Amino acid sequence: MNQKENVASALGSILLGILLIVMKGKIITAAITLLAVFVIVGAIMDFVAGLVNYGIVKSVAGICILVFGWVFASLAFYILAAGIIIMGLLQISSIKKTMPVNLTAGERFQEYFRPGLMVAAGACLLFNQSGTIAWVFIATGVLLVINGIMTLVGANKTY
Repeated sequence: MNQKENVASALGSILLGILLIVMKGKIITAAITLLAVFVIVGAIMDFVAGLVNYGIVKSVAGICILVFGWVFASLAFYILAAGIIIMGLLQISSIKKTMPVNLTAGERFQEYFRPGLMVAAGACLLFNQSGTIAWVFIATGVLLVINGIMTLVGANKTY
C-alpha cells in the first residue's frame, strides 16, 4: 500500500470504529455503505497506480458489498465482517511482499499487529450471532480505532 492508501485506510478504520462504538447495532447499514465506498476508492487508486487485477477485484467486491448489503440486510453483519477480514488479510499480504528481511522479530510483530487487529475485529463481528451482543460492537470499534491510529502513526515510516 502506498502512503495515501495507508492514510485513507487509517481514517476509514477510525471512523468505522467510532461509529461501531457509539451506535452499536444501529450502524450496520451505514458501515456497509462506508466499507463499500472505501473498497471502491481503493479500486480506483489501484487502477490509477496501474494495478489492474487488484482494481478489478476491489471494484467488484465494493459493488457487491454495496448492492448485497442493502438487499440482504440480515446478512449485512457477515458481509461487513468479511470485508474487514479481507482488508486485514490484504494488508498482511502487502506487508509480506514489501517488508525488508533485516527486521528484528519485534519489528516484524509490530508490522503484522495492525492488520492482525483488523482481522480480529472482523472475526468479532463474524462470530457475533446477528449482532445481539453490544460489547462485540464496542470491542470491534476499539480494535478498528487502534488499528487506524497505529496506521496513521506508521504512515510516514520508512525502512
